[in-house]
Amino acid sequence: MLDLTFAVQKLPGVCVISVAGEIDSATARAFDLYIQRHRRAPGEHVVVDLSEVTFLASAGLRVLLNTHAFARQHGGVLHLAAPHPKIAGFMELTQANTVLHVHETVEQAVIAALQQANTQEKTLTEA
Repeated sequence: MLDLTFAVQKLPGVCVISVAGEIDSATARAFDLYIQRHRRAPGEHVVVDLSEVTFLASAGLRVLLNTHAFARQHGGVLHLAAPHPKIAGFMELTQANTVLHVHETVEQAVIAALQQANTQEKTLTEA
């Protein structure tokens, strides 16, 4: 079993979490705790860089779906970036890609998250 490794980059309104390794039933809890620990606020937009994830089991997908639901309930959005083709195929098979925002690159995901953060900020200041 490979351990997961993480890195985080905090941008204004967006938390970018990079993860590497296999996300399965043995590592999903650590993945979930890392996300919870590093987002600054419940409504913050989160980008998860999946480019170095070699395997995603249903337990890992559940973490992503729960993170998505939590973010939406609090005014944030979860964006997924650069999943391996097999992982993207798994998301298509489970239809998780119809719920989650999946981007081909980290850059695209960060831009989308920043645009949403800016749109929300403008809406709040106009209200």
